[in-house]
Parts: sequence; C-alpha cells; structure tokens
Amino acid sequence: MLKAMAAIVPDTERERRYFRWYDLSLLYYEAVRRGVASAEVQATKSLADEAWDAYVDTISDLNGPRQE
Repeated sequence: MLKAMAAIVPDTERERRYFRWYDLSLLYYEAVRRGVASAEVQATKSLADEAWDAYVDTISDLNGPRQE
C-alpha cells in the first residue's frame, strides 16, 4: 500500500541543510538497524555529522557571529 506524501521542497539554504542532515541521519540509523558493514556506517555517520555542523552554522548566522 502506498501512502501519499506531499513533497517538501526546501526554499532556503537553512531548509536544504536541515533536510540533508535529516536524510543522512535516516540512512545512518537504517544502516545500523540492518547491520551494514562498520566502515559504511561510519562513513554515513561522518556525512551526517558534517551536515549537522553545516546546518548549525546556518542557523547560528541568523543570530550574529557564534560565541566561542
């Protein structure tokens, strides 16, 4: 049975980066669940972490420079 889902098209860089992180996170958790080879799981995790950092940089820019 197919469920109809409305396609979400990101309008902003913030949305694009969030959805990239979200999609990579789903791939990571699915790989862990299925028992995929460790190297592939780590590569996916690394990409998801990089995507999260890019998203955080985008949203932190909205509030001015990041406080270190």
